[in-house]
Amino acid sequence: MNMTSAAVPIFEAKNKLPFYIHQAEENGPVRISRHNDVVAYIVSKEDFEKAMAPKEKSLVEKIQESRIAYGLEDDDFDITEYYDSIRERGYYGKSDSEHLFED
Repeated sequence: MNMTSAAVPIFEAKNKLPFYIHQAEENGPVRISRHNDVVAYIVSKEDFEKAMAPKEKSLVEKIQESRIAYGLEDDDFDITEYYDSIRERGYYGKSDSEHLFED
């Protein structure tokens, strides 16, 4: 998105709307101002659809939803503490120092 250009006053955008729509399609959103304050944007269909597309949920959000679905949201489980404990154990549940002495 190219938003480095100055904002366009509303009266100018109204008088040259096709030009600014083309600018939005080619160069990204066009800022529209009233009394030097940005009040709106002209955006391309592509940029609008990207902005409105549902965002992919994070793994933590998916786990929390699963816990709610299975009625586990009220127990004392702390997901952050759980992941911290996994990181501390190293791989296969052993601490890093235990792997140093294996054959």
